[in-house]
Amino acid sequence: MAATSPNFQAFPPSWIAKYWPGLLLVIVVAAIAWTVAEAEKAIFENAVVDALVIAILIGVLLRNFLTLPAGIDPGAKYASKQVLEASVFLLGASVDFGQIVDAGLTLFLLIAFSVIGGLSLTWVVGHYVFGLPSRLSVLVGVGNSICGNSAVAAVAPAIRATPDEVATAIGISAVMGIGQILLLPLLVPGLDLTDYQYGIVAGIAVYAVPQVVAASFAVSSLSGQVATLVKLVRVLFLGPMIIGLGFLHRNSADAPPSQTAMERAKLYLPWFVAGFLLFAVLRSTGVISDGLGDHAKTLSKLLFVGAMVGLGLGVDLRKVGAVGPRVAATILVSMSFMIIVSVVGTFVFDLTTSG
Repeated sequence: MAATSPNFQAFPPSWIAKYWPGLLLVIVVAAIAWTVAEAEKAIFENAVVDALVIAILIGVLLRNFLTLPAGIDPGAKYASKQVLEASVFLLGASVDFGQIVDAGLTLFLLIAFSVIGGLSLTWVVGHYVFGLPSRLSVLVGVGNSICGNSAVAAVAPAIRATPDEVATAIGISAVMGIGQILLLPLLVPGLDLTDYQYGIVAGIAVYAVPQVVAASFAVSSLSGQVATLVKLVRVLFLGPMIIGLGFLHRNSADAPPSQTAMERAKLYLPWFVAGFLLFAVLRSTGVISDGLGDHAKTLSKLLFVGAMVGLGLGVDLRKVGAVGPRVAATILVSMSFMIIVSVVGTFVFDLTTSG
């Protein structure tokens, strides 16, 4: 079934009656998750546990350990789909393609190889070695090779991943990602890395943006600045990946023969992906200012948090537990690949200083 376009008409009373109980719960839980993450930033300077992770965990706990009214389900499902798609749409306004130029060609090629190679290896190992569903392997791959929780959340609607798959990919990756914050700085004395080299390694290898910041600035300001730039360049691969992976995970069975060419186009390029790319172009050409792009990114993150609550409310922990150890093993392979590629790349290409 093709992705639905957003309905900008006023919501009728019947719509409100159907969705408000679930959406109200989503808003309350999302506010709690956001507040906890902001409190972490105030105490530790960075959120150790991202708001997306907190949101999906609370949703999972509510679904699996409390008896929720059936009226919650429609609103939760709406958040997990339509709100999630809107989040991806707005995220494009924060992407500036000019950052590719700033990174330099050699460093960009290293980042590109790590992203594409990491995703490909993770999918092969997860799907063919550990027997994970293809979509779950893809989510683990994009999370660890691109930009953590946001990448998982953004790619999920394009490949039609289930709430269980999203929760598994985010939850286990986030836990293992915290271990990177503690262990990765040991590479500096162990391999005699310069602060600049370590910034490249952290920017390529670490799971999510908050963890990149924590793992890099703990070594030095230079490491943090380099790691942040490298991580942002990784984020630029999100748009192409959404399109490519969405195309690969659709087939002719998804589209009835009676569909028009435009309807088939929407199947392979959903409205929110097209919007993401349009906003990215507008941001890169200066039509969308940096300030407006930052506001769009914040709003996108807020919607992502709400969508994660909705996804969590649809998760069955028994299904997650069945694949947990295999997902952890897949993530370990993915993280190891990213670390090895980044370390070897800094020495092979002699990336010792900026410019």
